[in-house]
Amino acid sequence: MKNALAMIVEVTSDPYGYVARLKESKNKKVIGCFPMHIPDEIVHAAGLIPVVIWRSNEPVTWGHAHVPPYDCGIVRSFVDDAVKQKLRFMDGMVFSVRQCLLVKECPMIIERHAKPEYLKILYLPPIYPGKATRDFLLEDLGSFKKSLEEFTGCRITDESLRNSIEIYNKNRSLLKKIYQIRRERPEILRASEVMRIVWSSMLMPKEDHNELLTQLIGELEGKSIETKREKARVIPVGCLCMTPQLDILDMIEDLGMIIPDDDLYVGSRYFANKVKPEGNPMEALADRYLTKTPVYPDMGVWDVHWGDGVIEKVKENNAKGVISFVVRYCPPHICYYPDFKNRMVEREVPEIMIEIEHEITSLEGVKTRLQSFAETIGGV
Repeated sequence: MKNALAMIVEVTSDPYGYVARLKESKNKKVIGCFPMHIPDEIVHAAGLIPVVIWRSNEPVTWGHAHVPPYDCGIVRSFVDDAVKQKLRFMDGMVFSVRQCLLVKECPMIIERHAKPEYLKILYLPPIYPGKATRDFLLEDLGSFKKSLEEFTGCRITDESLRNSIEIYNKNRSLLKKIYQIRRERPEILRASEVMRIVWSSMLMPKEDHNELLTQLIGELEGKSIETKREKARVIPVGCLCMTPQLDILDMIEDLGMIIPDDDLYVGSRYFANKVKPEGNPMEALADRYLTKTPVYPDMGVWDVHWGDGVIEKVKENNAKGVISFVVRYCPPHICYYPDFKNRMVEREVPEIMIEIEHEITSLEGVKTRLQSFAETIGGV
């Protein structure tokens, strides 16, 4: 298991270096996809390497000249890296600009200061009832497919799309298996390791990642774990388009709590819902996007409550509480959070909100709040 996890740590510790080396070794062009809803399968079917855009480990400097300080961490960090020309290994970038007010700024800044060879803007619609929503989505995805065909000079066939869907679905199944193993034996992996496993899937070619996960699953299934005492189980929720600090995840477990499952983007949300393998592949990709669960605050879903899905996770995992990671200056999450909090209070589910920022100077305040929460739910 050390070999598989070591590879995963290497990939996620230096994403820039890894993807740059990957581009050279595979001799393929790299397309950066801004989270959260870009259908990577279309990029993969075009013979390109799709990677999910991430934030760096460095504080923002040059980026402050291009975006305000009240933009969220991933936008500020991404713009900072782009204008510093750190993302020149990306041959193209794709943005879905309707999902968030802050993301709308990115394509214009990129076009002016760091324009790649390929730049595409999608307008993936909110999930409102009616045929018009699906029709608009199919038209938008069709435009995306056509632009990639023009960029590569190769036609994206239904067969190539189905092949990509099959590879991506296999990856989702393997990640789901990792989560199943963790739910049964939460101590077998630290939460930070699980996040790195999902994060590496966003960076590695899915074929390579599938092989790595298959190896890891075999080693996990053969590993025995000695549980010294039962720990209070908690479910982390939020961080809709970026990773929470790994130090905070480690802190949660060091304070006597254990994480058997999550509702994070760089977590269970990323691989939720397979694409139907039968029928028209573009329609199947559209139908996955139109699935209402897990609920995304930016998707306009009004008849399904995010809190209800999280409460179901709490029951399934026999958890004692919920830890909400709210990214500072994230409009969709901040606007939804009061309703989410009210639902937790109504159902008497202990919940605490931890604000996440790209730059953190001290974790002492976070530690104090988490320690108090652990004492409240019986975690220490």
